[in-house]
Amino acid sequence: MAANHDLTRDEKVENLVTNFSMIMMGMFEGVFAAMASGLASALTKTAEALTDAFDEGKGSTPKKVEDSAPETEAEVNAKVKEVFSGLRKEVDEGFSHGGKSFNAFISDPSFDEGVRIVESHKLKLPRLTERLSDSDLAGYVALIQNGDPELSKMMQELGEWQKTTPRLEQRG
Repeated sequence: MAANHDLTRDEKVENLVTNFSMIMMGMFEGVFAAMASGLASALTKTAEALTDAFDEGKGSTPKKVEDSAPETEAEVNAKVKEVFSGLRKEVDEGFSHGGKSFNAFISDPSFDEGVRIVESHKLKLPRLTERLSDSDLAGYVALIQNGDPELSKMMQELGEWQKTTPRLEQRG
C-alpha cells in the first residue's frame, strides 16, 4: 500500500470513491448478514429447546445450547474478506477505472472536499484515500458498528459531501 503523500489527487479521489462505496455496500451486506445470522441462531435455539423438551420426557439428559459449535472468528473474518473481494470486483466493474468517463467523473472539483474531509480525521486505520485491503475495509465496518465517534463523524461528513458530487453515468 502506497503512503498517502505519494498518491496523486486522482488516485486519492479514485480510492475514496471506491472505498466509501464498498464500505457503504459492506454495511448494507453486514446488516443482512447479521439479520440472517440472528434468525438462524434463534431458529436453532428454538429447535434445540423443543428437542430437549421432548427428550426430557423420554428420560434422557437435555443438551445444552452452548454445546452447539459457533463459527470461529477466523471463519467469520474469511467470510467478511470474501464479501469485500466480491464487492471490490462489482465496484471496479461498475466504475470501469481508468476509463474516459471515470476520469472525467473524478476530475470534478467537488471531490477535493471529500479528500480534505478524510485527511482531516485521524483514525487507527489507513485513510480512505489509500488503496485499502479487504481487512482494512472490514476494520472500517467493524469500527462503524462499534460506534467509533471519530469515524462516525467522518462518515456523516462524507455522507453530506457525497450529496454535492456528480453521479457517474454507467453505460450498459
